[in-house]
Amino acid sequence: MISHTTIQVIGLVLTVYGLEEYKALCSDTPVSILFALHGRLGNQSKMKPLSEALCSINPNKNRHLIVITFDSPNHGSRLINETANYAWKGERIENPNHAVDMWSMVYSTANTVSELIDVIEHYLFGPHNKSRVEIWGVAGFSMGGHAAYIAGANGNYKQIFSLSLSLSL
Repeated sequence: MISHTTIQVIGLVLTVYGLEEYKALCSDTPVSILFALHGRLGNQSKMKPLSEALCSINPNKNRHLIVITFDSPNHGSRLINETANYAWKGERIENPNHAVDMWSMVYSTANTVSELIDVIEHYLFGPHNKSRVEIWGVAGFSMGGHAAYIAGANGNYKQIFSLSLSLSL
């Protein structure tokens, strides 16, 4: 079973998968960190199966993978206006502001990834002289996929990749 640790950073509740397994390795083992972003109407718990599956295939003893999830704005623990999460028509709630609401949630989620990249190493590993993270990644489904694409495209980091998936059910 893969460990998952809950921490609070920049006012967000994060779930960190694979951290305890990393702590059992040599202290100078490099790491890759992947942010896994959920879709519209979801929350970070929807990313648990993917996060655990990715961490369970940590075959590379030269670099360890840690996966981090969080609730996007107005989702999960951050929900303040349910209507803002719905589309214009065709769902149980109609939202005349769908385009603006969706764009603000996607853009804010992408910016949150960048903000977390700036500080997360301190919260995970404590003070250190150099970065342990060799590769930053971001992946997401649907709304999270759009945010992953924006975070990857706008990231100021040398080693960042993004995977965007859009699923219609």
